[in-house]
Amino acid sequence: MRSTTLRAGTVAGASAFALLLLAATPAAAGGGSGGSGGSSGSTVTTTADGGAGSLRAAVQAANAAGSGTIVLSPRTYRLALAGTDDAAAVGDLDVTGHLVVEGRGATVDAARLDRVFDVRPGASLTLRQVTVTGGVAPGQPGTTGGASGGGVLNAGTLAVERSTVTGNSAPRAGGGIEAIAGSTTTVTRSTLSHNDTGPNPGNGGGLHLTGAGTVHVDRSHVVGNTAASEGGGLWNSAAGTMTVSSSTVSGNTAGGDAADNGGGGLFNDGGRLTVERSEVRDNVADGAAGSGGGLLNDSGTLTVTRTVVDGNRATRAGGGIEADTGTTTLDRTALTGNHTGANPGNGGGLHLTGAGTVRIDRGTVTGNSADNEGGGLWNSEPGSMTVTRTEISGNRAPVGPDVFQDGAGTSFTVDGQRVPGEA
Repeated sequence: MRSTTLRAGTVAGASAFALLLLAATPAAAGGGSGGSGGSSGSTVTTTADGGAGSLRAAVQAANAAGSGTIVLSPRTYRLALAGTDDAAAVGDLDVTGHLVVEGRGATVDAARLDRVFDVRPGASLTLRQVTVTGGVAPGQPGTTGGASGGGVLNAGTLAVERSTVTGNSAPRAGGGIEAIAGSTTTVTRSTLSHNDTGPNPGNGGGLHLTGAGTVHVDRSHVVGNTAASEGGGLWNSAAGTMTVSSSTVSGNTAGGDAADNGGGGLFNDGGRLTVERSEVRDNVADGAAGSGGGLLNDSGTLTVTRTVVDGNRATRAGGGIEADTGTTTLDRTALTGNHTGANPGNGGGLHLTGAGTVRIDRGTVTGNSADNEGGGLWNSEPGSMTVTRTEISGNRAPVGPDVFQDGAGTSFTVDGQRVPGEA
């Protein structure tokens, strides 16, 4: 075997680079007036689940009217009426019209009875300063929305503003939020935390998109979520478009055992995923052959700009990022302190599987480690990896501490200099 250690020209000092990346720090979730804080609407006067003045009655009235605003107070509204319908009479709170909930610090707790909110096709829900918790998605996988969306199931338009979705679960997908085909979901200045998905298949602990939908996460925190298989924090579909801006994705876990499972922070299943001015830190893909501790791009288009990918871990490969074919582009992004374990343990910072394309420009690849090959960057034999104006230094691996080209591949270059293959 032959290994090569290369250090491309440094564009700027590490300190200046970090300041550039973090110029837009993610805002803390919660707080603030949350838009029309003084707006009038249907004021809920009791925490009881049902009857005059209740949250459930107010949702039903807004559905009947076609639209409405509900004003809560900083108390806990706990669901207690078991059953299944699409009229908000029992079980979850079905939204069939256009509803705004002004929470003012309120908590809506499903108490493990059902999910919390169900936004029906053609409907819209805006949550402001609300905590959504205690939801469990009902139904069976294989049906539309079945076993998905522990906190919120969105088949229409959902806006989560200055709110928290926490402590919800789903057997299939979308422990916190499930967005299904045709939906639009926006999460702004909010937190998705400590939600989880079960094993069937277990994707998108914080949020999961099924089919051709759109998701935008802005100035938010995706923290401490768990998926049994893929996308501990966020999961994007093959036909989906997801953008994550000025946000923090940290401490999430994906536990899938297959080599194309993982994506502790984010998983892109062939769609279009953009991550900009964000931090992807301390996420884990801990399955037997889990890959992509921070992000996993599976045959899709991934663009990462002005972002820090730091301290993530994967069992198999791609401690920071796993690119499984597809197209992966990193611009002014830092891969630092990521690690892969011993199965086989390749590509501490970034690992490319198969005939994909990776482009890295004006970044840093420093302090990453792999138990086997390519502490910084690892390119597959049929893959293409082009690195320009990027610092590659201080990475560790028994073979190819900074960079590694597998087999007889000839398409790995750093500032125009080809990295020789091992064959």
